[in-house]
Amino acid sequence: MRIKIFLTTVILLSVVFVKSPAEITAQSPAQPMPFQDHTLSVEKRTADLLSRLTLDEKVMLLAHRNEDIPRLGVKRYIYGNEGLHGVMHGGKFTVFPQAIALSSTWNTDLMLEVATAISDEARAKHNQVIKGEIPDPGTGFLSFWSPDINITRDPRWGRTPETYGEDPYMEGSMCVAFVQGLQGSDPKYIKTVATPKHYVANNEEYNRFECNAIISERALREYYLAPFEMCVREADAQSIMAAYNAVNGIPCNADRRLLTDVLRGEWGFDGYVVTDCNALFEMIRAHRYVSTGKEAAAAALNAGIDLECGSDQILKNHVHAALKSGLMTEETLNQAVARILKVRFRLGLFDPPEMIPYSTIPPDVIASEKHRQLARRAAQESIVLLKNDKVNDKPLLPLDLKDIKSIAVVGPKASVCEFGDYSGEPAYEPITPLAGIRNKVGNQVKVNYVEWMPMLDSADFTVLTGEYLLPSEGKKGIYGLKAEYFNNNKLAGEPVATRIDPAINIDPLSAAPDTTIPYGKFSVRWTGKLVPDFSGGYRFAVTTKGRARLYLDGKLLAESEGKIIPTPKTGEAFNLDWMNRLRTEKLTANATLEAGKTYNIELDYIYVDGDALVRLEWAHPTPEKMKARKRELETISNSDAVIAVLGIGREQEREAIDRPDLDLPFDQEDYIRQVIAANPKTVVVLINGSPLSINWISGNVPAIIDAWYPGEQGGNAIADVLFGDYNPAGRLPFTFYKSVDDLLPFDDYEVSRGRTYMYFEKEPLYPFGYGLSYTTYEYTNIGVDKKTATESDTITVSMDVKNTGGRDGDEVVQLYVRVLESSVKQPLKRLKGYRRIHLKRGEAQTVSIPLAVKDLRFWDERNNRFVVEPGEFEILVGASAGDIRLREKIEVKKQL
Repeated sequence: MRIKIFLTTVILLSVVFVKSPAEITAQSPAQPMPFQDHTLSVEKRTADLLSRLTLDEKVMLLAHRNEDIPRLGVKRYIYGNEGLHGVMHGGKFTVFPQAIALSSTWNTDLMLEVATAISDEARAKHNQVIKGEIPDPGTGFLSFWSPDINITRDPRWGRTPETYGEDPYMEGSMCVAFVQGLQGSDPKYIKTVATPKHYVANNEEYNRFECNAIISERALREYYLAPFEMCVREADAQSIMAAYNAVNGIPCNADRRLLTDVLRGEWGFDGYVVTDCNALFEMIRAHRYVSTGKEAAAAALNAGIDLECGSDQILKNHVHAALKSGLMTEETLNQAVARILKVRFRLGLFDPPEMIPYSTIPPDVIASEKHRQLARRAAQESIVLLKNDKVNDKPLLPLDLKDIKSIAVVGPKASVCEFGDYSGEPAYEPITPLAGIRNKVGNQVKVNYVEWMPMLDSADFTVLTGEYLLPSEGKKGIYGLKAEYFNNNKLAGEPVATRIDPAINIDPLSAAPDTTIPYGKFSVRWTGKLVPDFSGGYRFAVTTKGRARLYLDGKLLAESEGKIIPTPKTGEAFNLDWMNRLRTEKLTANATLEAGKTYNIELDYIYVDGDALVRLEWAHPTPEKMKARKRELETISNSDAVIAVLGIGREQEREAIDRPDLDLPFDQEDYIRQVIAANPKTVVVLINGSPLSINWISGNVPAIIDAWYPGEQGGNAIADVLFGDYNPAGRLPFTFYKSVDDLLPFDDYEVSRGRTYMYFEKEPLYPFGYGLSYTTYEYTNIGVDKKTATESDTITVSMDVKNTGGRDGDEVVQLYVRVLESSVKQPLKRLKGYRRIHLKRGEAQTVSIPLAVKDLRFWDERNNRFVVEPGEFEILVGASAGDIRLREKIEVKKQL
């Protein structure tokens, strides 16, 4: 009887539990599964784990926030922390100088050290989480969507501060060091995952979702792809993020040639490719490349995408439908999941902690004193001395505390820590420029700090009304502007109505109907005189939906072309802007006006679609602000020296915001003129992440330093340079142009038409690679070990550099190459090597820089490949692209 009961029980249990191999595995077998065996290869372990996953589990793993798979002991995993210049999410960490500042050091060893510190802090926090020492913040600490190596072809691009500049070799070499620092040097395990982004040619913010970059194959290969290639080939980056934009009509997330043929086939990339956040949805909405979620999912995975960032979760929600409809195969899905899992094995996520060299990194490295000092050193090395003229027969900088009893510290950035985009939260109080100066001078010098008060603030905008406006042919006592209304959108023919408008303020959604305004298509021209009541700087603002042009004394101040938003397709997310199909724009312009003087003013408006809107506002100094400025200038005048900290920040440049020009904000331009008039012994400290057209400052202020966004220790580093405790040696990683007029149209991607130092033929304000020192350097005795070489050779270029001044310091030796004979247009010069060296005063050093002949290649569009063309090349060595000190020639012969 007992035997019968036992057999019955066994049969019942078999019916209940033996349903599938997956469900058997759920019982957590005593024997470890092959994927848990760390003695096997990553490939074998990946294949085993993949074979045990259900279809739903595979699809789930395509999202950047994974869930637990308890039956296999696979824990949830979160991708996508940021580590651009410090860990961004999940706690308080060291905040290093912004990426563009790190690039300005021209020091790859320092870049490696900084990235290593970032990854150490990340691993330390991860170790705390897995040990249960702190709650899991839900951010993840092992996969970083950094660095941003989209090259700065146009300095107006809002994400310029996140990059390493305008040169592909510079960008690539800095990226290689950063990736190596994030990923570590262990032969088996990686410390964290680096994700160079955004692949490729992501260089516009105002239309970044729908941008279609038209690029020749040569420009694409030589310029835009070059830094990515270096990161993959030289640093073995384990992840790449694809860009929102399209290249030559194909969205990057659907471009198989870029994601598979080039990235994997040519360069040997073996990590995973992740989308930018919600980029697959933008393939539907913005690019209109596909119409449905399943088509977007299939297009991305078939092209080579493996992982999706974002909340839309196109892959997670639509892969099943794509498989069912035959748009893609499960083999393609398996390939993507395998690539993702391989990197997780390389992180050691399935191995005992004692096997992983990074599991012992302790939490006390996070925001440690060592890392704070590293942040200070990085900020010191990044600072660029742009100008240092003599005042009273000696250079103004460094400031001598023996000669100074009082210093005025002024300007909008004096008491602000500007970190730039993608910044974490520091563990300690960050050091502002003002705090750094106070720390430096102590009680030796009186610091006269005057809090910044802008004379023109956006909150001060008011509608420009009739008391300041006069019709050109008006009678006494009549105020306003002559308004001519046309029943077409061309301002053509005879106006259907003419009247005097006391202000320009057409807003039918907020005001009663106006019967004067024609129904349907219409346009308006307002003309007259403007008579201001105060002398000084004024700001104008035109808020509009439609086309608008504002002129003052015949000069165009502001212009909008009224860009229409495409109508959404079925199933797209709702957006109120689509109802009117026009974006509301607020155009701003500046002018210096004299009280009582008459200026001609004209505003033309053309209705395009949806709701009409046009409003003219202005802002000008109030009497109270003018009195406060007078008191400030008196303080400045009575101080022995002035440190004016000017610049820009995230309100002018960041993700989703491009710069309309290269100027400082207008109120700062006007302000520094007043400061210099009050006290010529003024130093300007710039806080910025991209080039500035500081023409007047460059010509009239005796000393200028560029401190970038210098991180949590920036104020101390600035003071170190100002007072001579550190001799500056930062160099510009891009050209400073004199005007936005020197630039090509923003959407022109052909660098060879005049972009960057490589093709720009006019005189820049400051050239690429430029930077001064408190000492001087002499270059002599250039030599090459081979005057004749072939493509497989590496030439060593050597020269002697001597510190001929009175201070110890660093010099950045830069090696450029110019092609003397070529069948195609070549750059004026190309950076191909650099070394930052330290020399004591009077010391000389022989500097050697290797030059691989294969790096003299260009893309041959006829044969669709890179070639090194035989002929003569000139080696140029100097202190910047505009300061070449030594020259030598080599001949490259055809490889036999």
